[in-house]
Amino acid sequence: MKGRLPLHIQGEILLKTGNMLNNGFTLQQALDFQGRMYRKHQMFFSSMIDQLQTGQPFHHVMLGHDFDRKACTQVYFADKHGFLAESLEEAGQYLIRRDTERKKLVQLLYYPLLLFFVLLIVGLLMQLFLLPRFQLFYQTMGYEPNTGLKLLLHLTTYLPIYSFIFIILSVGFAVTAVIIIRKYSALEIASLYSRLPFIKSFYKLYQTIFLSREWSFLLKSGFSMNEIMHIMEEQNLRPLMRETAEYVKRLLLVGYSTSEALAHLHFLEDEMALIVAHGEQNSRLDRELLYYSQICLQRFEEMTMKLFQVIQPTIFAVIGFVVIIMYMSIFLPMFRMIESM
Repeated sequence: MKGRLPLHIQGEILLKTGNMLNNGFTLQQALDFQGRMYRKHQMFFSSMIDQLQTGQPFHHVMLGHDFDRKACTQVYFADKHGFLAESLEEAGQYLIRRDTERKKLVQLLYYPLLLFFVLLIVGLLMQLFLLPRFQLFYQTMGYEPNTGLKLLLHLTTYLPIYSFIFIILSVGFAVTAVIIIRKYSALEIASLYSRLPFIKSFYKLYQTIFLSREWSFLLKSGFSMNEIMHIMEEQNLRPLMRETAEYVKRLLLVGYSTSEALAHLHFLEDEMALIVAHGEQNSRLDRELLYYSQICLQRFEEMTMKLFQVIQPTIFAVIGFVVIIMYMSIFLPMFRMIESM
């Protein structure tokens, strides 16, 4: 029985599986045990065990049961370098952290967006009932607002319409962008993301963390850089990794070193090329890459926390600005009219 499990349950499964492997359980025993724990999903685990018994690799079983693709890719590399337990634990922690961040973002956005929706309703009611009466009152009193007040009244009157137009245009732009982006290669898309403001820092760190950690495990297992490129080319889970390997191999063939080739990959942090160059000189590249991936992960988490701290105040500031415009559109003309009397 297949079906997509919630992200936090996927993370818990992988984390517990990795922990049980470290404590002497086999992969099938770990899944069987968890099938008894998650009784609601027992058929799900039974299906995974059945596929494992037919000889399918674990990353293929995970993919067939709709696990997160990044986690599947980590397990694919683990099948090559042998650090399956560690990779499962890291993949589980990643999924749990991602689910936690998603819930935190929803929690941060829930009240501001609800308040903004209420304001749109209030603005619509003002447009239909309140503002026409005020405008009729001003005409009756012979008051003609100046250009600034006319603009303020116009914004208040048509704020709901402008908001809906903005939402429709944003959705249309997003859909169009997705359709256009799909026509490009994974490397071209990565190069685009690595140049976009606000996105590039997160994107480059995200890709660097994954690549440096997996390379570290592969090097630790005795693979050469050429063999690592071949492993990356063979997988179909992440097209970017496959195209990266093809691109780096082409540069290596024309005389570039690995660090020089990485310097041409703009979707990675610039420091990674320096780390690889230094690690190649002292023969400790595997340990330096692992340590570097941990530093990048810490940076990524710090940047995410800072972003969360900015999002909610920014939305509340926008809402406060809208409220001020609404109040000014009602009371400022009245004050001006009283002054002119």
